[in-house]
Amino acid sequence: MLNLLRARNKSKLIVTFALRGAKVHMVVIEPLPDAQPQLIVSDEVSVSGDDVAGAIRQLAHTYAKYCRHHPQLSLVLGNSFYQSVSLERPPLNDEELRSSLRYSLRDLVVFEPEDCLTDYYEFPVQLPGQNRINAVAASKSFLMPILQVLHDISDNMRAIVVEEQAVACLFSAIKEPTVVVYQQPQQAALLQVYHEGSLYVNRAVRALERISELSLEEVRMGGLQPLSVEVQRSADYFERQLRQRPVKEVQLAVALPKKSEIIQALHDDLGLQAEWAAYPDWARELGSGDYSDFAALGGALMTLKLGEEEA
Repeated sequence: MLNLLRARNKSKLIVTFALRGAKVHMVVIEPLPDAQPQLIVSDEVSVSGDDVAGAIRQLAHTYAKYCRHHPQLSLVLGNSFYQSVSLERPPLNDEELRSSLRYSLRDLVVFEPEDCLTDYYEFPVQLPGQNRINAVAASKSFLMPILQVLHDISDNMRAIVVEEQAVACLFSAIKEPTVVVYQQPQQAALLQVYHEGSLYVNRAVRALERISELSLEEVRMGGLQPLSVEVQRSADYFERQLRQRPVKEVQLAVALPKKSEIIQALHDDLGLQAEWAAYPDWARELGSGDYSDFAALGGALMTLKLGEEEA
């Protein structure tokens, strides 16, 4: 989660905007005491040209009644709007690392240090002898007009979240080792391995950016085999390199037709139980159903948990 100044709470509603390719998705959730949140809005608009700020402004105007009284805001960056890299952790404490990370990434990301917003997270298990972090970086100049629009909506801006972490928030109930495949049209697929509710492996695979465009006929002709290969690579890394228990399952969060033969094809290729990723109970009625709102829902849930931790 990229660092931001945090404002005090005003409205209990949480409004999250998620950038993904040429679309912006908006969700509004209402936290409820001692219960799951309530999803009130899940909608999206296309971005005209490169005017992401304009798309956010359009959604905020459409759902203006939910943007009054300074609700809590968060922004989710799709994987085409940031870079995620692994590097050896410098010998610094957390505060020093956060302040210097943009310079450590100078040769690893396309953003110059002066135009770089950064943060990092760590996985539960490391390769033997390593002490690595996963750093995320985004362009400050790209984000500034977007943040200006968000601050016009509310002065209670809570966080900027990257997609790989937002999506992970929706899989915290996974107990057995599982590979999750999450992909949005014309974006790199995220292959993530979860165990005991934690994210252990995160891979962005650009070669799978068209997997959601496969027809059923292409699936029947073996079109899912490249996906099966990448799922197996993720499982092998988790089991052999990280020395963890064998992967038991693969879950798909991809905008493919929800046909049993797709699940069967993955099962036949991998010998693993395969199923479609489930929406949270609180999002099943109004959720889009095609996973296009998954990152926004995860970002809203992260924002909710942030507020609970600070309470």
